[in-house]
Amino acid sequence: MTRTPFILLAVWAVACGSGLESQSASEYSGTLTIDQIEELRSREALLPIAPDSVVERYRRYPPPVFYREFSPAIIAVAQFIDSLNRDLPEELRIDTLAIDHTFENIGAAGRVGQKMYLSSSFFYIYDGTAVLHSVITHEYGHIHYELLTASQRSELLEIWTSLQESALFYIFRDGEYSANARFGGHPEDTPEELFASAFNLLRNNENELRARLQYVDQRYHSVVARLESLVLASVPHPHS
Repeated sequence: MTRTPFILLAVWAVACGSGLESQSASEYSGTLTIDQIEELRSREALLPIAPDSVVERYRRYPPPVFYREFSPAIIAVAQFIDSLNRDLPEELRIDTLAIDHTFENIGAAGRVGQKMYLSSSFFYIYDGTAVLHSVITHEYGHIHYELLTASQRSELLEIWTSLQESALFYIFRDGEYSANARFGGHPEDTPEELFASAFNLLRNNENELRARLQYVDQRYHSVVARLESLVLASVPHPHS
């Protein structure tokens, strides 16, 4: 099993056998501008706690405290990444987890090459690791999209267009599902985003997804089945 290594750039260690890359940890500041706080307040309906509580937790968890308090969760996330890596060829696996402590990037996640970036806010705003699993799996969906052939991507475009015409993108918005960040998923943007959301939901919310499909006109079920087939086809090395 490939273990996700971590690169320690800051002076704060994580209680695990790997290193950790800490983005902008040395620039951490508990001082926030009014504009920063108001920007967070504009997303209040999408957060599980009030913006004032988010700000208070951000100030409560400077990097040294964060790594001390959330080491078990960080280790669990690293192990989850390792489990998803096992479905991929070596060159596409995530080999570094970078945690960003900047207030500007609260709620942000992404991937660049073989590096996964997560905001520290996912650990101190949400209970448990369910939202982290959803966010990370969505990003892995983008990796699996890269494994699709040209003909499969062409088929995905047809599926995306069909769902657009039938106004069914809402079925695949990650944030509409339990244990997901409410702002998660935008499958209406591109076929790739649809694929990443479907990849996440089929892995983490399959029963809820199928329950919702019961209320969708049956003539569109074949379109959803084609999408599911593409997701399954993108897993070249399924693990047991």
